[in-house]
Amino acid sequence: MSENVETNYSQRLSLAGRGVVVLGTGAGIGGQVCRAIADAGGRVLAVDLSADAAQATADAVGGIAMSADVTDRDQVAAVFDRAEAEFGDAFYGIVDVVGATVPEMLADSTAESYDKQFDLVLRHAVYVTQLGLPRLAARGRGSAVFIGSLAGVAQTRRLGLYGAAKAAEHHLAKAAAAEFGPAGVRVNGIVTGRILASGGDPNPDTSVLETVTRAIPLRRTGFPDDIAAVTLFLLSDLAGYVTGVELPVDGGISMVTPLPSTQPANRQQ
Repeated sequence: MSENVETNYSQRLSLAGRGVVVLGTGAGIGGQVCRAIADAGGRVLAVDLSADAAQATADAVGGIAMSADVTDRDQVAAVFDRAEAEFGDAFYGIVDVVGATVPEMLADSTAESYDKQFDLVLRHAVYVTQLGLPRLAARGRGSAVFIGSLAGVAQTRRLGLYGAAKAAEHHLAKAAAAEFGPAGVRVNGIVTGRILASGGDPNPDTSVLETVTRAIPLRRTGFPDDIAAVTLFLLSDLAGYVTGVELPVDGGISMVTPLPSTQPANRQQ
């Protein structure tokens, strides 16, 4: 946009008249992403393996529900067929929230657990890239957001395979940004920190949670709405010149070291 053109920034946040596919729409991050899109005037195709979860989210935001196993290529194709049928040329965005951990030490991993972890995190994201982004590119515009993880940037105990898959997903988003940018499609990733109520442990150990909270510069854990807010920004025209980024939404934890200080004065605090 030219610097000489007067800009209405609140209008640039609007998704009015735009259709967005959200993959993984349970009660955590996916559900909040759908709510954010609807609040900004967008229409949502809420996709989840659980038909009940998809329907509950769709009902809550006035969206459309669809059940699909996104680790199956044909079902991913069906999702985007449905998006085009429902939204037509208004099909504008994709948010991929799917991803679950299979915690184990690397030495204990099996071919089965490897396949499960990479299917849940990376394989389906490849399908989204291959089958969804070209449809946005055909319209000459669009935005896709992949929800990544701090585990894809820094190693977390027992999450070696998960982290490796997330790191690959982060790079996939960058590659897609480069390939589809000339067609007007932006692709970005969010690197999430410790997010409560996001589908993980519903009852985390209080003492462990206190330790985690003290380590985070903002002194609090995140919540699904923290991720949804940044997702909305990346989808919107406010981020119209932003593509190929891995944006940390982690309270600042990724910028600090976990190592204790060797300075005597710091050890006393």
